[in-house]
This record gives sequence, structure tokens and C-alpha cells, in this order.
Amino acid sequence: MPKIKLKFLMFVMILTLLVTCMPLSGFAEEDDSSKNIQRIKTLFKIGDEYEHFDKHQYEAYNGKNITNLSWSGQNKHIGVDIDEEGNIIGYWKSAYSTDRDAGVYRFPKITREQGEKIAKDFIKKLYPDILGKIKSEDEDTIYGTYRRNNLREYSYSFVRTENDILFNENNVHISVDTQTGEVNSFNISWEKDLKFADTKDIISKDEAKKIYKDNIDLELLYKVKETDKDSESYLGYSIIDMDKTVDAKTGDMLSTLYKFTYPIYGGMSYRTMERISTEEENKLINSKKIISGKKAGERIIDTFKLGKEYEIENYRLMGDKEKDIYVWEVMVMKHVGNHGSGTSTTINAKTGEVINFSNPGNWREDEEQEPKYSKEELFKRVNELIKNSSPEKYKEVEYVKDENEDLIYSDNNISSFPFVRKENGVKVENDGFNIVLSNVTGDILSYNYNWTDLEFESPENIIQKDKAKETLLENRELVLEYQTENNEEEKDNVKLVYDFKDKYLTVDAKEAKVIDNREELAKKATIKGYKDIENSFAKNQIQKLQDYIVLFEGEEFKPKQEITQEEFFQLLVQTKGMYYLHEDKNYMYERLIHEGMLKKEEKNMKAKVTREEAIKYIVRAFGQEPLENLEDIYKLEYDDADKISTNLKGHVAIAKGLGLISGEGNFRPKDNLTREEAAVLIYNILNM
Repeated sequence: MPKIKLKFLMFVMILTLLVTCMPLSGFAEEDDSSKNIQRIKTLFKIGDEYEHFDKHQYEAYNGKNITNLSWSGQNKHIGVDIDEEGNIIGYWKSAYSTDRDAGVYRFPKITREQGEKIAKDFIKKLYPDILGKIKSEDEDTIYGTYRRNNLREYSYSFVRTENDILFNENNVHISVDTQTGEVNSFNISWEKDLKFADTKDIISKDEAKKIYKDNIDLELLYKVKETDKDSESYLGYSIIDMDKTVDAKTGDMLSTLYKFTYPIYGGMSYRTMERISTEEENKLINSKKIISGKKAGERIIDTFKLGKEYEIENYRLMGDKEKDIYVWEVMVMKHVGNHGSGTSTTINAKTGEVINFSNPGNWREDEEQEPKYSKEELFKRVNELIKNSSPEKYKEVEYVKDENEDLIYSDNNISSFPFVRKENGVKVENDGFNIVLSNVTGDILSYNYNWTDLEFESPENIIQKDKAKETLLENRELVLEYQTENNEEEKDNVKLVYDFKDKYLTVDAKEAKVIDNREELAKKATIKGYKDIENSFAKNQIQKLQDYIVLFEGEEFKPKQEITQEEFFQLLVQTKGMYYLHEDKNYMYERLIHEGMLKKEEKNMKAKVTREEAIKYIVRAFGQEPLENLEDIYKLEYDDADKISTNLKGHVAIAKGLGLISGEGNFRPKDNLTREEAAVLIYNILNM
């Protein structure tokens, strides 16, 4: 008995000693985490008003663990990302309100230059050593010359430099609130312990250009360009050695960028569509011209074998009436308790062909598991899928290996299968199928299909490849940059290379000229002065508005022209930050009705807007709709106040109180609003 007690006592002593000697890494990590949290709260002045706190970890694309810290209070939120070393690599601050007035923007209270100083001071606070090694990205892009200012925030992008040479793979993005001057967001990608090649004994630009010219290849493709009326195809030569650069020290060709691929994005030819009304939708279904939204949803669930737990959440019909093209946008959802996952999918409403699909499951779940399917097995499955769903188109496509698959999907147990369309033996850019599958489950993770309905001219009487290469490189130089090689063993050694930045340009194979779509984009985006506003009383307001919102197309503003309801709302929605809405009229009207700025029965796109109606819509945008049956309490000093509609007197009084309109003389409530009068109203909203 004593021996047993002695042995037990010795066991307890040894166990105690072992526990005492164990490294307290877990406690140390918790202690470090607490210090980080307190440090960040102090740094960003996060007070007790942010009453809710949350912390979670996730794995970044580079395999490193990122900790996300999140604070929230009443109608506000702050989020911070820190890396494994405790460095702040991301910051987001937002405030929101249920009051619609909070969503109306104002002209900036700070200049863009003041905002940039605030941005740089913020960077200096977090990373004092890098401020002298960053350069504003806008300085080197053509887009900086015609940028329209954002009413909500100024955005800045900075690129890392070493030896005054750009290293685009490391950068900083930051945004500053135009009203408060506070930083809204910050994100940094910056690698340590990199070795940058020196700038001694490098070859000249001319030498690099000759080496580049001798070692790159071009391919003839059918491409699509936009015309004034529509789109049309043409034959063009493109560089296929997209990843190639010239080593500035040795003159060797290196692979430092993503390789050439044949991108296929589902629905590219359907991007100009508008929402189809319920009445028109029913007519199309009843005439058997299109399948129903319900059938479209069922086809998604069946084609991709999503299972019975998935159900159709909603669907809407989009269309281009002139081209007689219609597609269903379908939302499919899976609900588990209070949570759910879903995917938005597009289907050709006339043929039932799936245009795009993304699996609503978690792609990253497969990363740690062993693959069960080889690429060859999945390839057979993809072939069968295309053959069964589009038998005629299957005959016109060719499988092309995704050269970037190893770079993008190597650690994810994922395989990608692009099938490119061919016409007259020539590949058609962005046409075909691109299907991504899981090597673990065999499930389809994404499906993209695009098929342009255009004529393709015969590839005869075209210039040769060498001529195209000369045309492309003529009067264009290579740029000296730092880039990392596509080689895991060389990732820390940054190469000094000559890169041809215009490699994405195309040479027209018939006309032997370079097609540069950036020039057309620049023309469209350039803020032009109107030719006919010199004598307008709203000249100054129009000119200032042009810096911040999209007005009317063309070189003429037509200030005296009466504005339509559609045109007025295209201006008004931009004061609410809904910049994208003015491009899709039907969706804009959906949102206007949903937001309470317009009632269904008031919708009349082409109708003129009276002065009192304009005030009604503006007051609603502010969330200031007056109470009904209280018209008698509003006193208006206008000489023609008796002509203002009784139910709109409250709106006019509120607009006057807000300073949107003056309160003297005649209001002329029934007169139709002109474009220049609309400009003054929009200006006054932003100038409050």
C-alpha cells in the first residue's frame, strides 16, 4: 500500500513539473492578441460607443492567417485586419442611418489635395518607413486626366518604388471622406525581406525592344468592337506571350506575369439589357417565345444537381427588345436555420441555355482534402455536359489548356476547362465555355458560357504576323519595372525587367492599324465643356456639377429645354450616391419606387416634370414627406402661392426651409421644369 501511494505521489510530482515547464504559447498568443486589440482601439480612438466586439481568423490567398477585429455601435462599424506579426493591413470605417436624409450627398468640404495629405498622414502613422517609397498611381495613368470626383470619398492608390522604379505588386489603397476628412478605408499589400536587383550595367531600351520583338508570338483572333449603332467582329492580332518580360541585367526572357488566356465571361453580350415589365413578361411566356422563370430555376437545380434542399428564391426577366434577346436572372437559395447560401444565375430565356453559374457552396472546403477525381476524369465529365446541353455548339469549340491554372488553383484542388469557339478555323475571343470543377467532389464550381451573334468575315487578304508585330511595337517603348518571376524558388529575388505595357493592344489584321479601346473610353469619360451654356443663368452650377455627376450626353446642354421625368431622376439619384442607376432606366425606377421617392402610378418616363413635381420628388429623397391634411399650417409668401397644388404646399414649404428654393416672387408651380432649372436644384441639394 505505501508503495502504491509513493508511486502515485511521484506521478503527481512529475506531472506537476511537466505542466509547469510546458511553454505557455496559447496564453502568450492570447496576451499578444489582447495587446493588439488595446493598441488598435487607442490608435483609432475606438470608444465605448462601439459596444459590440467580434474577432475571427481567416486564411489569405498567400496562406497566411489574418485576424479580423470588428467593432460596431448604433449605425456605425469599424473593422481592422492584422497579419501574423500584428501589422495592420486593412481598415474600414462606415456609418449608416435609417434616415433617408443621411443618404443625400453634398459637395466636398475638403479638396482632393487636402484628402491626399490626410491619406499620407494616415499611412505615415501606420507605416512611417514606407512614405518615401510610394508613388501615386494616378500620376502614371491616363485615367487621372479625366477622373470625375466622387461626392462621398476621394480614393487614392499608391505603388511601391525601389530605386525610383515601380514595383506594382506592392501597393496601398486608401479612401478619405469628403465631408469629415476621416479615412474610410485602408488596405496595404507589402512584402518584407525582398531582394531588389540593382540598376547597374543594364541593357538599353532599344536592346530590350529588339530582344522582346524576336521572342514574342502573336495569334490571329476574331474580336469584337463597339460601333455607334451596335457591335461588330473583326480580325485582329494579339500578343499571346503576355507573361514575358526582358531581364534588364542579362537580356534573358522571363515569365513574370499571368500568361495569355482565352477569357470567357458568361453573358457579355447581354450587358445592355433592361428589366422587362410583368405585363410584357406574361405575353412572352404565353406566346411560348420564352420559358417561364420557374422553369429556368428548375433547370439550374437539375443541371448542376444542387439537391432538393435548394429552392428558387426569385427571378426577373431582362431583355433587349430591339435585338429580341431575353434572359432570366434567377436566385437559387438553400436555407439552414437562420442561415442560407445562394447563387444568382443567368439563363437564356428563349433557348434555356445556362449563361453563368457559381456554386453557392464554400470553394475552400476542398483545400485540405485529398482529390478523388483526376483531371482526365473531370475533362470527360465536362465534355459530356457541353455535348448534352449544347450539341451543335460543342462541334464548334476547342479545348485550350488554362496556362494560369497552376498559379490560380494549384492549392485549391480545382480544375479549369476552357473551350473556345472557332469560326473559319480562327478562335473567337470571349466565346465558348469555361467550366471549373472540384477535384474532391467532382461538383461544378462555376460555369460560364458566351456566344456572340455576329457575322465573321473570311480570314483572307490579311497582313502577316511579322507585319502586325512591327505595327504594334512601332513608336512604343518598353518600361523599366521591378517584377517577381513565376518561380517559387525565386519569389524573394525581385527582377529588374523591361515590360511592354501596351501588350493588350490589338492590330487590325485587315487595315494594319492598332486598335486602342482606351482612347474611346477616354473620349467618353472626358469631362467636356458644353457649347451652349454661356448665356445660361445656371452656367456656374452646370460647370461645377460636371466635376461630380453625369449630366447630359453630347456637346449641348440645351438649358431651355423642358426636362423629362426620366432625365430628372437620372440627375437626382446621383445625389443619393446611386451613380450606376442612371444607366439602367428600368432598374432605376424600381429603386425609386422601393425608396419611396416615386409612387407606381406616378411613373411616366417621357412626361415633362412641373416645378412643383420636381420639389415633391426632391423632398421625398430627403425623407421629409409632409403629413397629409395639414396643408393649412404651411404659409408660403409666393405671389402665386394659391396656384400650388394643395397636397404639395407642404413639400414646397419644406424645400424653402431647407434652402433649396428662394421664397419670393412667383413660384410658377405648373410650369414645366427646364434643364437649367433642374441643374440649379441639383446644385442646391449638393451645396446645402
